[in-house]
Amino acid sequence: MGGRNDGAVKAMASGGRVHPAVITISAMLALGLLGDSLLYSVLPLYAEELGIPVIMVGWILSINRWIRLLSNPIAARTFDRFAVHGPVFFSSLGAAVSTAAYAFPLGSIGFLAARVVWGFAFSHFRLGGYLVVMRTSRSVMGLAMGVRQAVARMGSAFTVIAGGLLIDTLGYQNGMLLLAGASALGLPLTVFLRRQLHGTGVDLQETGTNRREQEVVRWTLAPWFCCGASFFTQLVSAGLVVSSLSVLLQERIGQSAQLAGLTLGIATIAGLVFSAHWLSALVLSPAAGWIADRLGRRRPFIAVTILQAAALFILAGVDWAAVTITSAVLFFVLSNFQRVLMDAAAADTAQGHDGARLISRYNSFQDLGAASGPILGYSLGAAVGFSTVYAAAALLVLAVAAVAVSRRAAG
Repeated sequence: MGGRNDGAVKAMASGGRVHPAVITISAMLALGLLGDSLLYSVLPLYAEELGIPVIMVGWILSINRWIRLLSNPIAARTFDRFAVHGPVFFSSLGAAVSTAAYAFPLGSIGFLAARVVWGFAFSHFRLGGYLVVMRTSRSVMGLAMGVRQAVARMGSAFTVIAGGLLIDTLGYQNGMLLLAGASALGLPLTVFLRRQLHGTGVDLQETGTNRREQEVVRWTLAPWFCCGASFFTQLVSAGLVVSSLSVLLQERIGQSAQLAGLTLGIATIAGLVFSAHWLSALVLSPAAGWIADRLGRRRPFIAVTILQAAALFILAGVDWAAVTITSAVLFFVLSNFQRVLMDAAAADTAQGHDGARLISRYNSFQDLGAASGPILGYSLGAAVGFSTVYAAAALLVLAVAAVAVSRRAAG
């Protein structure tokens, strides 16, 4: 994570606390995510006005994940040459520019170009966040990863809760331009980030590890397992479930349902269920990291993954509306726990000069799974039904847990 502009990054040992730089870079990502998160819900509604054929909407929304397979290794090389604050400055700029581009009727080519810019920006944001955690908060790595996820997902949570209201109140174009301005607030935060990371006089790459850190590393997961598990779990959660759950809810509930005397449309119900995904990340991710720092990564990961498989089996086999909603919320909560545990495990064995390259590889496996999930899920769902697909996904997740039990998966 060295830099030619200001030398090697020097970070203060956290002394059992999450370093402020973790919060700063995570806040920058939260601001950057505003436009991207809102686009998923509003682009299908405004595609015609923006000059985009309906058939291209899916490609536009997913191209950023595919492009990250290219931009992740580029980000690793970038952080090998430059200090963190430089690349993330340009990431904030890219986020603001791409969000501003969404406001205008640029057609399919223009939107694809904007999504490519965002894909590159996100790769650098994400890897920069991992590296800051690894260099500044090693003694509380799990907690720091949880805080990073919680703060970063504030941007997504905001758009889930208030994004639609913002667009309905201000109009599509004004709403997007306002979010672009908010994303640009990440630019001055790079000044604080540089001050937090520079000149503290301690290079954590040269310090030893205490006994608790050594114990946690022994209770972690092997790098090859982290990469493989990240692919399969993201294939199921970020790919299959996130993209198809609305369809499953509609099959089970219909167009509306009664709740406490109110008639709620299926879109509202689906939105409330999905809000559990983001809100649980805000509330529970630090708790997951705290647990990981005390119990290690491997044992909590096995427990959470088995419970996740159980939630999928219930989603597949029980068609009662209340059970479907409850098990979907439980699945999202467990997915957020699981993500923090895997992030911490991947970081455990990525210390040193190859850290950026190893984390980049881990990120690429995540992105490949998340990008492949919707394609595979909808293809199989159309052929055999989503209940069958969810049952198969449960078996796949259970297999991941079984492999984690083996000694070879231990870090």
